[in-house]
Amino acid sequence: MIDAFCHIIPPKYEETRWARAGSKEFATGSPAHLQFVRTGRKAPNYEGLTNLEARFRMMDEFDGYRQIVSLAGPPPEHIAPNAAVELATIANDELAELVAKYPTRFAGAVAAVPMNDADRACREIERATNKLGLCAVQIYSNVNGRALDAPEFRPVFQTLAERGVPILLHPARGQTHSDYGAEAESKYLIWQVFGWPYETTAAAMRLVFSGIMQDYPDLKILLHHTAAMIPFFHGRMRSMFEMFDEHLRLETEGRLTRPAIEYFRLFYGDLGAFSAGAVNVARDFLGADRLLFGSDAPFDASGGRSAILDSIAAVRHSRGTEKEKQNIFTTNVERFFNVTNRGESSPRRT
Repeated sequence: MIDAFCHIIPPKYEETRWARAGSKEFATGSPAHLQFVRTGRKAPNYEGLTNLEARFRMMDEFDGYRQIVSLAGPPPEHIAPNAAVELATIANDELAELVAKYPTRFAGAVAAVPMNDADRACREIERATNKLGLCAVQIYSNVNGRALDAPEFRPVFQTLAERGVPILLHPARGQTHSDYGAEAESKYLIWQVFGWPYETTAAAMRLVFSGIMQDYPDLKILLHHTAAMIPFFHGRMRSMFEMFDEHLRLETEGRLTRPAIEYFRLFYGDLGAFSAGAVNVARDFLGADRLLFGSDAPFDASGGRSAILDSIAAVRHSRGTEKEKQNIFTTNVERFFNVTNRGESSPRRT
């Protein structure tokens, strides 16, 4: 099994990010950091994020289990906008070192990029994938409130498409994004539990209707949490797109050449909804070949064990064939990230 979407915080990056930003920036974007700031206690997942020995002990409980690791949020450009380039550079160097040192643990690593500086982001994509050998790039659903289809981010998507670099799309939404207009903050973790899947879905909508998915058809984008709301609401989406076709054509200036729903089938999904029902729905819409085993570890109350167990069970209890299930665990992940079964990245297009 290769876990396509799980997180880590390398030590130098951890030290530098706290040095570059205050507690407020962390607390507004992450429940785990919010707990730490309020109480001084770290969430159960924090040891798995920062302590390799603890991480490896947990991983050893699962036979043949390896990870493709990406940074835990919040994104560098949110933590410290003026230091985003520095943070991304430090993180990517450390991630590359981890893969080189522990190839039987880590099948690959996903680069961080300073999205608030598109030019530097493009340069870091090239450095991280060409020089360091990282196998993908993680981008968040917005860049400090800016939508991903804003003109300044087009060069980033062009660079990713031209180089054949896969994208992990992670949601970003903070407590200050209130649930109701009359309130200043979201309550009861609504901003994270339900807000994050919405964030991912909204970002995917913008990528589709802005024409980015059409202009760069070779983009491979993995949507976190089982492709967010898209597989579950695709019937409503299709119905609304047809009902309001004239409005959408006016708003998009007629740029889409195919029915809009077809572009949403170009995305990929992991298993971060933790249920066989979610896997079935995503399989029906995206196809089994676009589902990747990805647990979101170590973000659970047991430091990753529950997320991995639930993700394994979701696949095994789904309606997929045995071949499809095995592909979800391994082959689809290898193909998406272009990594071999030894955990080495294959040469990329330049």
